[in-house]
Amino acid sequence: MSFPAAVATLRAQSYTITTIAFHSSNLRLVSGDDEGWCIQWSLVTRRPIGVWRAHCAALLSVKWMSDELLLTHGRDNKLYLHRLNDSPLDTDIPRPGDNPEQWRKPWLVVCLDVNALNFCSAATWGSNRIAVPGTMDSNTVDVYDLLPELKRPYKAISCEGVKTGIVMAIELMEDRLIAGYESGHVAIFRLWENGASSRIYLCKAHSQPVLSVALHLTDSTFISSSADSKIAKHALYPQHSSTVRIITRGVDDDTVSGSTYLNIVDIKHTGIASIDLRDDENIFAVACWDGMVRVLLYKSLKLLASFKGGRQQGITCTKFGRTLSSDNSELVVDEGRFPGADHLDRAALTGVQSRASFSSTVMAKREQKVRKKHWLAVGGKDGKIGLWEIY
Repeated sequence: MSFPAAVATLRAQSYTITTIAFHSSNLRLVSGDDEGWCIQWSLVTRRPIGVWRAHCAALLSVKWMSDELLLTHGRDNKLYLHRLNDSPLDTDIPRPGDNPEQWRKPWLVVCLDVNALNFCSAATWGSNRIAVPGTMDSNTVDVYDLLPELKRPYKAISCEGVKTGIVMAIELMEDRLIAGYESGHVAIFRLWENGASSRIYLCKAHSQPVLSVALHLTDSTFISSSADSKIAKHALYPQHSSTVRIITRGVDDDTVSGSTYLNIVDIKHTGIASIDLRDDENIFAVACWDGMVRVLLYKSLKLLASFKGGRQQGITCTKFGRTLSSDNSELVVDEGRFPGADHLDRAALTGVQSRASFSSTVMAKREQKVRKKHWLAVGGKDGKIGLWEIY
């Protein structure tokens, strides 16, 4: 088992980090905390390049819907879609007691009232579709299209006749919805073009509430984790699965009798808070309640690395950087500059560039180096983000 070394630590937020999202360029990321603040970081300079308070309560998730559009989902029962490149943002670091209205905010494209009682983050598909817990019933899921106009093609998707409790984790595809529940059940729903939905899979893979699910599109499978110590792999199209294998590692056979998942592993540590699958779909990372980050091979669920992710109180989330697009030549632009710099004084920019052509060349080389790194970001309860380079 290997133990990777930390590359850097991003220190700015005074509150617990709750969510992280890498930009497709692999040059910046956005982090959110439990006071609703968002910080956009440059991974070249490792400094904030945009700070604003997106929500008046804790952030459940931040996700890039496109290179310019950022989705934020908060515990204030609000979901926002921001356009980050339309206006400059402040870079001052907030402190407890500061007035958040003094910080400029990005352009708001969509505002949606949602149900955040579940602590379940929104799932996204493409640049337009999202899934969130149902507005009227926390046991159900609603699916929305955000643009060009807001609409709800699927409403109140649920496991009728089964006591599942509230929805705890969601993943979304064009024609599939995956939901994990408080009871430990995992379900797959088929989404039909006429707005109807039907359940095609239901499995009680966990003895505790499901906390996270992650899709593997190439393999047509997905994995789930929960407050127990198990990670389970499921077939995305169970009716097409020719062989169902049940592999029990460190679990009692009685607990898996009748289950239809493909594989299950017990990591011997309860509380697997989040799962993030890297975009090459070879490995995934989990953040655990014991403060450890565990990296596993997706195909076999074999443990590859385990290391302490938090400095003090523990960790809350993990997120991989981009690997498939980091060598894309068409992305060679100065992504590390201040968002909205096009609105700054052109003459001043020209003067700076003429006096610092050598510095620009150095910065371009640093950007190319950063693009190729295989980042793993780990958010901590101490308000810090650890940056690791993994495989």
